[in-house]
Amino acid sequence: MVTRENKVIAAAFVGFVAAIVGGAALGLEGPIFGALVLVAIPILGPQLYLAATSDDGVAPVTRIRVSVLLSLVLLGPIAITGSGRERTVVGAILFVLIVGLLAYEFYGYRSRAVDC
Repeated sequence: MVTRENKVIAAAFVGFVAAIVGGAALGLEGPIFGALVLVAIPILGPQLYLAATSDDGVAPVTRIRVSVLLSLVLLGPIAITGSGRERTVVGAILFVLIVGLLAYEFYGYRSRAVDC
C-alpha cells in the first residue's frame, strides 16, 4: 500500500535526482549547491513537511529532531570543504539550524511545563 509518507519521500527523491541532473547540465557545483541537493531536498524538505501536515503516528518532534540533527551531521563536512564565502554561507545555515532546533526544544519544553 502506498502511503502519503511514501509519496512525499518519492517526490523528494525525484526532486533530488532532478537537481543533480540539472546541476550537472548547468555546471553547478560547490558546497552551497551540495548543501541544497544533499540536505535540503531529500532530508529537511520532506521531513519538515510531514511534521507539519501528517497524522501517521510519528511525532512531529521526532521528525524535526532527526532531520535537523542528520542535516547538521551532513553539513559539517560540507562547510569544511568550502572556501571563503561558501564556508560562511554553509556555516550560517548550520548556525540557523542549531539555533532553530534549540529554540524549538525550548519552546516545547516550556509548553510541556505549562501543561503539567
